Amino acid sequence: MAESPTTDKIDTGSLRYRPDAALVGVAMIWGLNIPIMKIGLDRIDPYVFNAIRLTLSTVVLAVCAQAERRYTVQLKPSVSGIHLLIYGILASGLYQLLFLLGIDRTTSGNTAMIMATVPMWTALLARVLIGERLIPLAWCGLIVALIGTATVALQNADVTAGSAYLQGNLCVLGAALVWSAATVFSRPMLTLISPLQLAASAAVITWPLHLLFAVGRYENSLSSLQSTDIWLIIAYAGILSSGLALPMWNLGVRHAGAAHAAIIQNLIPIVAILAAWVWRNETASPTQIFGGGLILTGLVIMRSGRQIRHTKDASAAETVGSTVPRREQPPE
Repeated sequence: MAESPTTDKIDTGSLRYRPDAALVGVAMIWGLNIPIMKIGLDRIDPYVFNAIRLTLSTVVLAVCAQAERRYTVQLKPSVSGIHLLIYGILASGLYQLLFLLGIDRTTSGNTAMIMATVPMWTALLARVLIGERLIPLAWCGLIVALIGTATVALQNADVTAGSAYLQGNLCVLGAALVWSAATVFSRPMLTLISPLQLAASAAVITWPLHLLFAVGRYENSLSSLQSTDIWLIIAYAGILSSGLALPMWNLGVRHAGAAHAAIIQNLIPIVAILAAWVWRNETASPTQIFGGGLILTGLVIMRSGRQIRHTKDASAAETVGSTVPRREQPPE
């Protein structure tokens, strides 16, 4: 049975910007992960790659979760095992498999372009499934950021709608939809369990499945695993992208909401541009700079909408509290 903190203060004091910082960190990690994984998958069987990287992430998350249980947070049983199983299958099982197959069968540009739709899917599913509403200003920010992401992505030479990449594109689209569903499904759970405990539980639940998928393929990958470069790629994809980034993501979902957290993924193209500038001395085109500006503008608008919503909710709560009639004392 999963466990959760007995007490938790949300967005107060010095911790107010911690969820936003965590989500920006996730965008940076995932922005670099797509091209890094692409290099690794060109040199090793994808199922073996997945099995090893998810073994690393499971070990890291389990160790960190155990340390949290022992030294940091007082816990109590709270989350249904069925809910944990469903979330684990979605986030650490089906999503990881679809994303792996997709990125192996399509281009990095196509992957980034399709994954940019995650915030839109997440906002729609959050509205339908858990009643998480965005005010019109927040929707404007989401749309502006999506347009900016599309503008940047379309400048990549490897963004193509060719039939050769159809299967891979469909897998990535499926991964985007599954990840959006998992994000929305996790929001109520994160009021009962810590972000780290949820990520670790999901990883442990689905880890054996990924080992089974690679059965019969390990021997053919032994020669590739003798390369230090491959192990560095696997370490990055496992320890950071599929490991530490997941509790950081859950922290953002818990405090900011599913839709507001998902829009941070639109920072990924900006990360890719900066990485190309630093590593390959590539200069961003004026169109890419314009698109990046739209992304940042959309994020600012979205966050402003979140603050306005919180202010309205707080004012409404105070109004309701002040208008509740006091109970009259019975006559003596």
